[in-house]
Amino acid sequence: MAGLQAARAKGRRGGRPTVMDPDTLAAARARQANGQTPTQIAKALGVSRATIYRYINHESA
Repeated sequence: MAGLQAARAKGRRGGRPTVMDPDTLAAARARQANGQTPTQIAKALGVSRATIYRYINHESA
């Protein structure tokens, strides 16, 4: 626990890095506004279809 606290004090975060940064999310939203399907968006951005659904549904909820 002390090691985790020391890492946090240095600005480190644990866990898996996120795939959808703000730029990628903006691109996904723009593609959705242009009428592309989640499958097409996922393929173009190089992420999974589930990731697209997760972020799109999170935004609308």
